Parts: sequence; structure tokens; C-alpha cells
Amino acid sequence: MATLVRDGQEKKRRGGVIDLLAHVHPPWIPRKRVRLTFTFCMGGLSAYLFFVLALTGVLLMFHYRTGADAAYLSVREITELVPYGELIRSLHYWGGQWLVLLILFHMIRVVLTGSYQGAKRWIWVVGVLLLGLVVIIDFSGYLLRFDRDTYWAGFVAFGVIREIPYVGDGLHRLLAGTSTYGPASIPRIYLWHCVVLPMTVLGFMLYHFWKVSRLGYMGRFL
Repeated sequence: MATLVRDGQEKKRRGGVIDLLAHVHPPWIPRKRVRLTFTFCMGGLSAYLFFVLALTGVLLMFHYRTGADAAYLSVREITELVPYGELIRSLHYWGGQWLVLLILFHMIRVVLTGSYQGAKRWIWVVGVLLLGLVVIIDFSGYLLRFDRDTYWAGFVAFGVIREIPYVGDGLHRLLAGTSTYGPASIPRIYLWHCVVLPMTVLGFMLYHFWKVSRLGYMGRFL
């Protein structure tokens, strides 16, 4: 009996992996869904940009430093002194902006085609969460530059967070790491931007792909 249970669990696990791989490269696709105008490939391009951002972000981490003056100076060094630093930083920056736009346009297409209804409502919920998380990641990356403009943008944003009734102070300390936003907040924002939020997005993204393939609508949400 135990052997049968283990065999069933193993088949279920392999089935989940196969479903994910089949979504990335399905064995067959209906002819009408091959047309570019069916989905404009916005979901697939969003996933591609996410991995481009991960790669360029890792490269930037070798030179970025947190701290009051170190953050701004390290960004200047990346842009002006590090070989290909300006190119990598530009790819990271513009990739983030395009990722936000692609996910937004992708969701607009889903709304216009009614693809959020029925059993697909949880895929829609995950998509909304992904959009929100990507916007937060994009904004947190903007704050890491820590020049005059980004400082005041963070000051206003965290000031709004502190005004949330009952949970504002705790949420501010959780996100900024301090009771008052300032240079000491950069390491905590750096952690959110580089580790916590990207890993959360990756988890939701994999679930999104898996759920799409399980429903049998491969290509409809890409």
C-alpha cells in the first residue's frame, strides 16, 4: 500500500513538471493561437524580461553599495567607470519599465477578451498580484539610486505608509527597517528589491504558468 502511495505521489510530481514544460513548449498549438495578434506574446515577453532583469541585477550587485553616500556614488561609478556598466544599468532600468507596461497591457487584453472568467479567476488574481509586486519592485529600485529626487520620493511614499491606521508604524519599520526613512533604510530596501520581492514574483509566475497549463488553455494567456 505504501509503495502505491509513493508511486502515485511520484507520478503526480512528474506530472506537474511535465505540465510546466508543456506550457513553455507545448507539443501542439491550435493554428489560430499561433497568430501573433492572438496574444501579442505579452505574457511570454514579460517572463523573458523578468529573467533579463534578474541577470542584469546580479551583475549590478557586484558594484552597488548601500549607505548614505555609498549608494549614490556606486551608481555613478557603475555608470561612468565600470566597463559596460552604463549599458547593463540601462538594460536593467528600461527592462523594468517595459515589464510593468507589458504586464499591464497583458491584463488589459485578458479583460477585453473575457479570459478572467470562470475557472480562470484565480489566474487573474495572481496576475493582479504580479502587477502590484512588479510596480513595487520597480519603485524600490528607483529608491536605491538615493539622490535628491529619489530621497524625497521615498520620504513621501513611506510617510503615506506610516499614516495607514493601526498598522502604519509597523509596516513602515518592516519595509524601511527604521522608524524614520533615511540612509539607514537603504539596506532594507535593497533586501526587498533583490531577494524577497523577486523570489515572490518568481513563485507566483511559476504558479501562473502551471495553472494555465492545468486548465488546458495553453497559449490563451501568454
